[in-house]
Amino acid sequence: MAETTEEELKVLAAKAGLSDLPAEYKAELLSAYRHLEVMIARICRDRPQADEPAHVFDAATFARKA
Repeated sequence: MAETTEEELKVLAAKAGLSDLPAEYKAELLSAYRHLEVMIARICRDRPQADEPAHVFDAATFARKA
């Protein structure tokens, strides 16, 4: 995966309303975003949707019995 360029981050920052950041903040944001990209790349994406615990929750299991 290629690292995000300063130009690409400039576009992303503008979309987030951060177009008028000082230069030193832009450099810090770029560094942080590159670290974020590394973390995102480590997320496993080949698991089936059925493995998501939110899709197997059964509220009846927690119902009080009279």
